[in-house]
Amino acid sequence: MRRRFGTYGFLAALNVAALALLAAVELSAPAAAQVGRPRGTYVAAEGRINGTETHALYIVDESTQETIAVQWDPRSKQLVGLGYRNLAADAVEIVRPRTN
Repeated sequence: MRRRFGTYGFLAALNVAALALLAAVELSAPAAAQVGRPRGTYVAAEGRINGTETHALYIVDESTQETIAVQWDPRSKQLVGLGYRNLAADAVEIVRPRTN
């Protein structure tokens, strides 16, 4: 019994088109948000906020030298951002001499 080539030809063309689409996506340039930002390595530490009974979670990205502070809000069951610091910029401020 002889099979029709039309069905197999269509499936083969569909596979070639899918492979071409996959190759185009994989070989395309990265998105603008992905360019220039290194992959992060993170460290997290918990600590109490001065003058309160509340605790915060401090997350430091070692590769970009940035840190954020977040706190858990039990009422909304979400993390609330408390602050952001660029540690590299802070280090420059410490080294720079101050004028009176």
